[in-house]
Amino acid sequence: MIRLLFTLFSLTVTQAVMGQFMLPVHQDTSKFKFNNELTISGVADYQSTSIGKDISRSLFYGGVIDEVMKDVSSQRHQLINRFGIDINSEISYRNHKIDVFKDSLKGLELKYGIYNFSSIQYTEDVFDLLFFGNSHFIGDTALLSGSRFDSFTFQKVGFGWFNKLTKSSITFNAIGVHNILTGYIQKGEIYQSTLVDSVRLEMNGVYKQSNSSFFSGFGFAIDVDYRFNMPRNEKERIYFQLLARNLGVVCLPNINSYTISSDLNYSAYTVDELLNSSTFFSDPQDVSNSLSDSISNETSFRVLPGLLQFTKLVDRSSERVFQGFYGARAYLSSSFMPMFFGGIDMKTNSWYRFGLQASYGGFSNFRWGMYSEINFPRFNLAIASENLFSNTGESLILRMTCAF
Repeated sequence: MIRLLFTLFSLTVTQAVMGQFMLPVHQDTSKFKFNNELTISGVADYQSTSIGKDISRSLFYGGVIDEVMKDVSSQRHQLINRFGIDINSEISYRNHKIDVFKDSLKGLELKYGIYNFSSIQYTEDVFDLLFFGNSHFIGDTALLSGSRFDSFTFQKVGFGWFNKLTKSSITFNAIGVHNILTGYIQKGEIYQSTLVDSVRLEMNGVYKQSNSSFFSGFGFAIDVDYRFNMPRNEKERIYFQLLARNLGVVCLPNINSYTISSDLNYSAYTVDELLNSSTFFSDPQDVSNSLSDSISNETSFRVLPGLLQFTKLVDRSSERVFQGFYGARAYLSSSFMPMFFGGIDMKTNSWYRFGLQASYGGFSNFRWGMYSEINFPRFNLAIASENLFSNTGESLILRMTCAF
């Protein structure tokens, strides 16, 4: 059982190949001077309420997880905990010369991206069971109820149009699914006897996995970037953005579904044998099959973990040295808590600016961030992190724009 749980945990983590938009979006009201605009962005971010980044690094890149690392992370855990990975890379091309629908204000936009969104919501006993084993619950019960995990890996190809003046846009995307994993434990308990001679497992849950081929499903999604403004005073306006990304549904024509409803008792195995998988636990797939009351192959429809975000934008044309920005973010995932963020942007001269930010929510709690940006007529480069000085996560965001 230990190996199975760890395998499911590892699959959810390592299937990632992670996207966010905390880098302040600038509203530029001036007319674009070039015909073509190419933007490349990439994000790598993982967050946790409780698991230390020293453990996460060892899981991702390899390394030793010692007792001190496990003890420190275990002490952070509460009744309900979260861990999430968000990775993506995206390329967008805008043509300002083409007039879509013969409208001089609408330009053509093409987009391609690859994304992973993985999330885990779990009880504190899940962590102790995975990293300390059954011996941590001698004469006690490990509670697993309510734990769940989801992992989506997919690509998209899209086309749409944008408003050359306001920079609002809409894109329609075809989705190709690489892999989807999902599981939920409605009720789960593991009891280790005081004499360490028996284990009782009570489990009621569902685990689903798409087939292992490169292409596992298809679907449709929409991206919307709506910009609007309000007057600050007679000379200035405040600009806002409503962003929706990857709002859509996918069809998985060949997904394996395991329904687990078991009340089992194991005896004559020592704790050491269970932990080292020297019994039938050595094959997680066999364990999954042995616990499953039913195994089926079915067609499933799933809603993508789309992003919704509201942001007060930074006005690039403003003469102000300091500007504030703020907003809120949510994903269509039950494990992601609504995130609220805010920060300050500083323009040091016409080509360089930087800023500081703070956020609360998501897959973690309070986080600090920083970004830096250089801007020239034909080139823009920005680098940021949403997660500085944190013991439970890391973040890196890059964005580059070229005009020609």
